[in-house]
Amino acid sequence: MQPLILTLLGIVLLALLLYFAFCTVLLFLFLRRQPDDPDSFLRKMEGTPMGQYIPTIREERDWYNRHAKEDVWIESDDGLRLHGVLFSNPAQRGVAILCHGFHSSSYADFSCAFRPLYDMGFTLLAIDQRAHCQSEGTWLTMGVKERMDVRDWCIWTLERFGEKTPVLLEGMSMGAATVLMAAGLDLPPNVRAVCADCGYTSPRDIFASVLKRAMHLPAGLLFGADLCCRALAGFSIDGADAREALKHTRLPVLLIHGEADDFVPCEMSRQNFAAAAGEKELITVPGATHGMSFLVERERVEQEWKAFIETHIG
Repeated sequence: MQPLILTLLGIVLLALLLYFAFCTVLLFLFLRRQPDDPDSFLRKMEGTPMGQYIPTIREERDWYNRHAKEDVWIESDDGLRLHGVLFSNPAQRGVAILCHGFHSSSYADFSCAFRPLYDMGFTLLAIDQRAHCQSEGTWLTMGVKERMDVRDWCIWTLERFGEKTPVLLEGMSMGAATVLMAAGLDLPPNVRAVCADCGYTSPRDIFASVLKRAMHLPAGLLFGADLCCRALAGFSIDGADAREALKHTRLPVLLIHGEADDFVPCEMSRQNFAAAAGEKELITVPGATHGMSFLVERERVEQEWKAFIETHIG
């Protein structure tokens, strides 16, 4: 009987070892810093229905490249040097802080928003999230620590431009979840509104969704993933939730989401919308995949987006 028990125990230990090795590999693949590749998004669009918008994106990027920019820096609460690019605007109506998504950059995610915001009179602050581009860091944390970084950028904006300069928070994908989570923090009073395009509800929810959709694995496997995140990256996948933040924020929120999004389900923005206790609007776009709402129905989305900003920024 004893050899059988030892054999079963060995099998269990081997299974646990393989399980945690699998979780660690996933962590390194998805959450560890990766080389910058601003054109990866465009390559994924080639040969798909969304490929028709590539020329538009390239045209908007040309505007970004031509415009004078200033490199700015802050230090995070945990000692990382974080980078941003500032586009000063003589009109100085306000400052829009742009928060990009998962393994991306502001250059990639906001190409179609730079010029409209600038034409509306906003100075643009395009930040590099931790573990991206020129910002320091080894691990990204799906908004858990990034929300604190956004708060620090808001404080920097207050010190640089003064309390009379309103601030708009703009986020895409993981950046959208980040600004929604940041909305529940004690932000400076000049932060006036939040716009979030295709943001998720929480790190746990998006991990569970990807496991189910892409790997056909149960959400119960996230127990080990959370332990690995705590041990290696210093955060918990339950460390922040956009819905909880939206229950308490004073800020008006605009949520945008493509109904054909197969990475962050549109249902997550609907949940965020339902949770928001303050002024809120929701725009969904049939046929738009992840991050493509502004292009698929550009006239309608841009019109409603601008109307929201006019209402709440003034």
